[in-house]
Amino acid sequence: MNEEGLKVLPESIHDWNEVKESDTPEKFWDQMTNLRSKIGTGLYQPGKDAGNEDWDKFTNKAIDLSNGKLMPMPNLEDEEQRNILYKTLGKPNEAKDYEFEKIEGVDDLPDERREFIANAAFNLNLTKSQLKALDKVVRTADGEANNQLREKFTGEIRDLKQEWGMASDDRMHQAIKVAKVFFPQLGDSPTLSAAEIKSFYSLSKQLGGKSTEFADQNDSGNNQLSPDDATVKISEVMNNKDHPYHKVSDPGHQVAVKLMRNLYLAKNNKPTE
Repeated sequence: MNEEGLKVLPESIHDWNEVKESDTPEKFWDQMTNLRSKIGTGLYQPGKDAGNEDWDKFTNKAIDLSNGKLMPMPNLEDEEQRNILYKTLGKPNEAKDYEFEKIEGVDDLPDERREFIANAAFNLNLTKSQLKALDKVVRTADGEANNQLREKFTGEIRDLKQEWGMASDDRMHQAIKVAKVFFPQLGDSPTLSAAEIKSFYSLSKQLGGKSTEFADQNDSGNNQLSPDDATVKISEVMNNKDHPYHKVSDPGHQVAVKLMRNLYLAKNNKPTE
């Protein structure tokens, strides 16, 4: 600013940068006007000795200036304020409003399971995005675990067929027959593991010589042994000290115990389990 311009300004402010950067007094006053406007709308943190009222004013002004992007710190001891916070973060109004994504290669959740998880998430105040992320992690891990179990199951059946060779089909047929007779709750087409097939086949050999004769006696569809037949089978087991029923360490012992229970039920003309 030239000397003529400086004459109209107080000498005490001649060294101000705002004065030096202005060509005329008018430009200087324009800068001062803008500065006053900024001061009026600016946000300034209260000092160390400020009271609650000053901090409330500061907070409210910050919220106003943020256009809703800021919110006051809620009192987490107050249920109403907590609920407002959770809903602001993304918690739905009701548990049924949660959404479950379809995950490639993973089975969809049954409706009852979905409802259970949604209610649990709601009670834990999870947001929609949090439940989606958690559901994806858990179901993906479960899917991988189930795939590994299926591969293990299939591999063990394959190994058993290789072990038994040409006799595998016949032996598996006999094992399934035994399962259907003494464990009808398994259904007409029970899915047995390799270990279960071995145990049932071992039992079929123990129960009266040729296992096919034993197994075929119930092909009529009635899986309940007659009392007389059950009595005969009980006698055969009790007289055969090599039967798994008498050997606690035998892999087929637990199955044999169950078998004997069913034999005694049949002997007393009661439904087998």
